[in-house]
Amino acid sequence: MLHGKVVSDMQSLSEVRVEVISNENDTIWDFITPRNGSYKVNIPLGQVYTIEFYKEGYFKKAVGVMGFSIQDTIEQVSGRYFYQLDIEMLPNNLNEKPVVIPPVAKLYIEDPEKGFTYDKQYVKWVQDEYEELNE
Repeated sequence: MLHGKVVSDMQSLSEVRVEVISNENDTIWDFITPRNGSYKVNIPLGQVYTIEFYKEGYFKKAVGVMGFSIQDTIEQVSGRYFYQLDIEMLPNNLNEKPVVIPPVAKLYIEDPEKGFTYDKQYVKWVQDEYEELNE
């Protein structure tokens, strides 16, 4: 299960649409965050998903989730895994043209004993891209 809060400027952000999309491009879940900006998503293991967060007036954010182990031989993993991922939404002040932003994180299971982790180099690269947008 992935869970967390959606915030903007360190304040909870309500009414954010959260959509979980399978690797076959099917919407698995689609819901709106409550007033406190919290969300919970139970993701079945064994597939790849994209979780998108969007609200009018903000940049859309996405998270790639691989629900399997990425070790040399892909292991089937089972059980329940929990990971907290808070999402910071940035206001879209660039009304002139749409901006395409890559997923903000890539989550995967490196060690089935430890559960989800994230690609730290990728997150650093995305942070640098966001900073360029704000300049």
